[in-house]
Amino acid sequence: MRLTVQATVLGALLAALLTWLMINGKGELDADHLRTQRSVDALALAESRLQHDVLRARTGLLRNYDPIVAHVREMEEALAGLRAASGQDDPAMRALTEAIAREAQMAERFKTGNALVQNSIAYFDSLSDRLSDTDVDVRLAQAVAAIQVRVSELARDATRERIEDIRVRLDALASGDLASGDLASTGSASTGSASGGSASGAPAADRAADIAAIVLHGRQLLDLLPQVDAATRSLPASSSEAARRALLDARRALKDRRQARADGFRLALYAAALALVALVIRVGLLMRAGTVCLRRTIAFQLVVAQAANRFLASQPDEISACIGEVLAMIGEGLGVDHGYVLMLDGSDAVHLWGRAGRPLPLGWPRAQRDLIPDILAVPDDHLFVEAAAGTGPPALVRALAMRGVVSWTGARLRRGDRIVGVMCFERGSPQPAWLRHSRGLLQIGADSFGAALERQHVWAERREIEATLRRAQRLEAIGIFASGVAHNINNVLNVMLGHAEIAADALPADPRRAARQIDLLVRAGGRAREIAGQILDYGRRGSASRATSVVEAVVAETVAQIRTSTTDPAAIRLAGTADGAVVEGEPAQLQQVVHNLIRNALQASDPGGAVDVQLERVPLRERRILSHGELGPGEYVCIRVADQGRGMDTATLARIFEPFFTTRPAGTGLGLATAFEFVQEQDGAFHVRSAPAAGSAFEVWLPVCPQAGPAVAAVGGTVMIVGSARSAIQEDEETLAALGYEPVGYADPDAALAALRAEPGRFDLLIVENQPSGRLGLTFARRAARIIHRPIVLSLSAADTVRPEVLSAIPIVDVAHRPWRSHALALMLRRHLGSDLRGSARHGRAGTRAATPSRSLH
Repeated sequence: MRLTVQATVLGALLAALLTWLMINGKGELDADHLRTQRSVDALALAESRLQHDVLRARTGLLRNYDPIVAHVREMEEALAGLRAASGQDDPAMRALTEAIAREAQMAERFKTGNALVQNSIAYFDSLSDRLSDTDVDVRLAQAVAAIQVRVSELARDATRERIEDIRVRLDALASGDLASGDLASTGSASTGSASGGSASGAPAADRAADIAAIVLHGRQLLDLLPQVDAATRSLPASSSEAARRALLDARRALKDRRQARADGFRLALYAAALALVALVIRVGLLMRAGTVCLRRTIAFQLVVAQAANRFLASQPDEISACIGEVLAMIGEGLGVDHGYVLMLDGSDAVHLWGRAGRPLPLGWPRAQRDLIPDILAVPDDHLFVEAAAGTGPPALVRALAMRGVVSWTGARLRRGDRIVGVMCFERGSPQPAWLRHSRGLLQIGADSFGAALERQHVWAERREIEATLRRAQRLEAIGIFASGVAHNINNVLNVMLGHAEIAADALPADPRRAARQIDLLVRAGGRAREIAGQILDYGRRGSASRATSVVEAVVAETVAQIRTSTTDPAAIRLAGTADGAVVEGEPAQLQQVVHNLIRNALQASDPGGAVDVQLERVPLRERRILSHGELGPGEYVCIRVADQGRGMDTATLARIFEPFFTTRPAGTGLGLATAFEFVQEQDGAFHVRSAPAAGSAFEVWLPVCPQAGPAVAAVGGTVMIVGSARSAIQEDEETLAALGYEPVGYADPDAALAALRAEPGRFDLLIVENQPSGRLGLTFARRAARIIHRPIVLSLSAADTVRPEVLSAIPIVDVAHRPWRSHALALMLRRHLGSDLRGSARHGRAGTRAATPSRSLH
């Protein structure tokens, strides 16, 4: 768990580091440099166009300054783009900004000066039209024309000589000095013309204004043209190319530095990725180890569950024998060398398991018992010791290391709050890692041991309580029988004595009266015989031969017999059919059941009341719960007897099948009890519906036999009874003797086994009492089966169950549940003894034996 948390934290840190390295190592440097390069190229292009348009404007080819303004704006926009792309204001950026600002100022000065220059040049160009007028002085025209020519040359090439030449001429023109030959001749002609013409003051004034304008424009041109040319020449000289180159170099150096940093981040990213891969591999190995550990833990969980189920599926008397098997299951699952259980319940029992080929543990079992004080001194119920690492209580570590044990684990076995043993496993090499994380499973296994031991203890106590209860029930039944028999026989004897006294008195004087009394005496004797017969039927002390009955024939015969003895034969109505169904049981017993039901219905009905008897064959697809029993799936015959008589209340209905319970003064209370016992023995059930003043309906449900078989006569034989209580064995001997068998009881299993070895052919069948522990039950049956090959019957209490595979493995031929029913016990004994090849000899021998219980209690 700790390694998993560490791996998770380290993985999260590596993931965060990878994210940071990825962000810092992104390839945005190339994009920034590309944007910077594009902005610098745009700036250079705008600057080149600006210089080109300035030259065009200087030569007069460009009259509109809007392109120059646009180029300056483009340069400023490119500069803004550079500033935004770089995101910083370094010296190279400031130098470029200053260079662009200077160029913008020069362009502005150029525009201002060049506009005036071009205006003056345009003025001189327009003088040609004015000099062509006839009223212009020739000398003036010639002087102005000379200046105009020189101005045109000056516009193309502003040399100092031309500037001085034009300045001299402008000064001469302004002073009116036309001394030169050309200017003089032009002036004389003009004067003559002026004097010869109509003298007027207006033309002279106009010429003076023109001369002043020419001089003004000329001087302005001479002053501005050098400045404009200087500005034109300074634009290329003040180009931002150096600043641009410096900026590109700075950006390239920055890019190289950032690229180197990004390369470092990429290298770190690669290293982090390798670390993450190593972490993933490590986590994968941990997960694989965890998966293997989990798989082994799950497999061991299955082993623990199988061990617990083995205990649960075992009978209480098999638990001691199962301890070794469960130890083997857990030991194999753990992969240890030895496993053992040391009992602390006073029995000092030990159970050992060892892997095949391994010798006994060193010092067994004394050395192992010497560990018990150290084990009990630890407060925990489960211990884990590794001698090599020193893990565990020091005393145990030293003791185990002396015996060469490397790994050891132990758990206390509890029965309630009491420690009744310890379960230990040891190994000569370190335990697998998965076992250290599965200690709880070992404790579950120990709890299974404790639960099994508790179950065994409770079962033994319950057996003792059941034996006591059986004795109490037998005494109670004897009391009930004695009371009922005494009451009924006493009534009959009183009647018989009365009739006998009357007959004795009347015999000499009135023989007829004496004869009538004797007849009544005989009838009373018959009544006493009937009561005795019913008592024998209830106790099943009569003949108990196995037979089958055809339901329709028995019911029809019974109805016919009752009709002949009733005053209204038509009151008994028979309907339905059983489709030839055959059921188990003596026909006379089935007839007695039907007879009792019909007689009770007639007695409960008013005179003339109808009694309906109905037959029906019913297939059941699922279990059905009746008022007095439960039926499983199968074919059944339903015999229904219904009347419209007085009915019964709930309290009466709850007791109708109790022996000697009756609501009629003349009744014995054994008729329905006998019928109920017969139906139960045939695995049938009763369903009774009744209500006061609404009549009653009795339904008898009997399973249909697949095929009818002939009756089997009693065969007799010698039966060995092996039990724990002498009183219970004596009761069982009485029961078997009453059924015609010779019982021989043993309270000592060893004496019984000795008798089997001494006379293997003496006993025909063995009945063995089941016990959760000790030498009786399945343990004795296994040992007896190795000596003789005779049927073995296991005697169980009503609450006990044994798995069929356990019975067949011994083998156990049948199970007799207590309390024994005489008829069912007789049928079972005949079933297993009647098919024996020695049956005839046994039958002949049984006839010579007295039907009294044997007192040979061993």
